[in-house]
Amino acid sequence: MNDQAFNDLNADPKWKKLYKTGGWCALIIGSLFIVETITYIASSAPSLADASGWLMLFQKNRFLGLVDFGLIEFYGLLLFVPMFLAMYAALKRTSESGAAIAAILAFTGIAVNFATTKLFTLLALSDLYAAAATDALRSQFLALAQAALAQAAQGGIGGGVEGGVPLAVGGLIFSIAMLDGKLFGKSAAYVGVLANGIGLVMYVNVGAGPSFGGSPFFGPFFLFSVIWFFLIARDLFKIGRAA
Repeated sequence: MNDQAFNDLNADPKWKKLYKTGGWCALIIGSLFIVETITYIASSAPSLADASGWLMLFQKNRFLGLVDFGLIEFYGLLLFVPMFLAMYAALKRTSESGAAIAAILAFTGIAVNFATTKLFTLLALSDLYAAAATDALRSQFLALAQAALAQAAQGGIGGGVEGGVPLAVGGLIFSIAMLDGKLFGKSAAYVGVLANGIGLVMYVNVGAGPSFGGSPFFGPFFLFSVIWFFLIARDLFKIGRAA
């Protein structure tokens, strides 16, 4: 679709800078998702069942431990804010209620992820474990770390179950709303339905019974999510140029 076609479909010019900012954020999110996943695999990070492994990793290489446990993902959530705001601005003319509900759910998921992350809890426990003077204290800190890992239930960008579910539902509603309008391409809509639908199933599955062996849904979720972010970036850039 060319820029004139986008302009004919009422891309609101007052949101031009927001569209472009949202596009850059979507592009960066997709790139960060790839970097974090490659780092996690390449560094042979401990499994979520290995509390001792995580505590030792934080002591051996704190930065790598933070990245492996989701530091990039955690701060990448901030980039979701302008991306979702830009999507809301683009979709509200054709699906105002749907876009508003999706935005509220997405922002709720972001806030909950910040409130419930176990990243800094595990980091603090690692320091306490290293400084413990007795085996009994080390055992206590190790048990607390294991409990924190059990609650983490990480599943890629979007964080844990508590925040991942509203984020996935919000993304799913946004993607469905794209089908009603013409500012976003159908490919972004369909890939978004797949990515967020799989993400929702993954989070619900993990929430029903956390599996330390990893979720079989993460691979498809990762693939379709990265593609979705890049498609969102493409369309927001086009909308921004046409506005």
